[in-house]
Amino acid sequence: MTQDHMPPTTIQERVAQMRAAYDKFLRACEQLNEQQALQDGICGEWSAKAVVDHLTGWQVESLPILKQLLKVPEQALDLEIEAFNRTSVKERQDLTWDESLNACKESFDAFDQALSAINLAHYRTHRALISWVKAMTHEYQFHLNHIHQAIEP
Repeated sequence: MTQDHMPPTTIQERVAQMRAAYDKFLRACEQLNEQQALQDGICGEWSAKAVVDHLTGWQVESLPILKQLLKVPEQALDLEIEAFNRTSVKERQDLTWDESLNACKESFDAFDQALSAINLAHYRTHRALISWVKAMTHEYQFHLNHIHQAIEP
């Protein structure tokens, strides 16, 4: 396996990988005009805007989730993912494309700051924190493909 394809080994590398995935996702989103962003059907019935709103919801929710994981290191999260996704998108449906992008940027910045404030030792004892970073990385990577579909219909 080449160095580029090696999985990250430290939390700093994992967070850097997540940031890079988010940056790629955001750059792709910024290429969309409003018409492209509102076109339904790029991720199931969702538009690119709905995808962004969905991720914004998870970024916002990440703040209380991180606090919860720090309090109880091995707590399993009981998340109603489908219901949360629907609610997250619905709550942001009246935002314009630019407002959705700004909300996504602001919520990522808050999430990133929260991650930066966590002492590195916590990651050793709170494995769920690493799992959360991995999950968010996956979300940005997974939905990047949907944004590319909206760019090139």
